[in-house]
Amino acid sequence: MKLKKRLFHIASLFMALCLMGGCLGNYGTLRVASGKWSATIKEIEDNWQDYDIYYAGLSYKSPSAIMFDPKQDGKRLIGIKWMPVTERSVVLTIVEWLAADANYPPTLWSILGPKGEFFGYMYTSAMQDVVIEEIEPGTLKIDNIPLPPFDYGAGIGRAG
Repeated sequence: MKLKKRLFHIASLFMALCLMGGCLGNYGTLRVASGKWSATIKEIEDNWQDYDIYYAGLSYKSPSAIMFDPKQDGKRLIGIKWMPVTERSVVLTIVEWLAADANYPPTLWSILGPKGEFFGYMYTSAMQDVVIEEIEPGTLKIDNIPLPPFDYGAGIGRAG
């Protein structure tokens, strides 16, 4: 009797893990840009025309992130509330604004799909707030990203 009960619990646990794996299987991740997807923000700025570019934030002078979707890879990044960028000067301004707060430095991240496939880059200091969901094969939806915290100095507070 104890053996049947134990087998039932093991089978139940296995089924629960399989179901959870299915639910979690449609989400992408961010990884520090390195290895075969290594790049620098400067290299991406210099080759900005190779990407569909979007920013999240209040304006391009108050951004929370910038996203680079390679044009020729057959994959798409769809940003919810992300605004398109079509001028190099705006790309440079956004990158400059993101790097302005030394207390919350941005990182260049590789955007990866649920199976680890490369989709593009994101430059932000708000990595923990990024939700990436595969909505169909070859298409990821990136939710809006809240503004990163700001350091007003002398412990006055944080916004974000």
